[in-house]
Amino acid sequence: MPPPLDHERLRIACLEVARCIAWRGNPVDEVLARSFAEILAKEAVFHEEFLVGQGRDPNIITWAVSYLAHAHAFPPSGTDLAWFREGLAVLIELCCPNSAGRKEDERLYLEIEAGIASAREDYAA
Repeated sequence: MPPPLDHERLRIACLEVARCIAWRGNPVDEVLARSFAEILAKEAVFHEEFLVGQGRDPNIITWAVSYLAHAHAFPPSGTDLAWFREGLAVLIELCCPNSAGRKEDERLYLEIEAGIASAREDYAA
């Protein structure tokens, strides 16, 4: 049985996304950032039931949100949830496929693996 979703860590990751989006060289309005983070968290928990149903760790959601904060959350993203919703869905699908794999996608899978190996070089010794 997978562990439970750590909702507090998810909220922290969502706050990180909200702060990254809100930053424009000025101090971030914490009230607005926290409000938007709650909206993001509600969006994110949509994937919890699916992951648990697949026997996977629902904390994948938090790790994916944290990745989005680091790699994709920039001020131009704004408060439109579409980029967040779609980006999170893609990451969840890559971690826990909901559709059958296809031979036609093998080149993409190899490039994703190469990209991950390259990213790991930044922190692995």
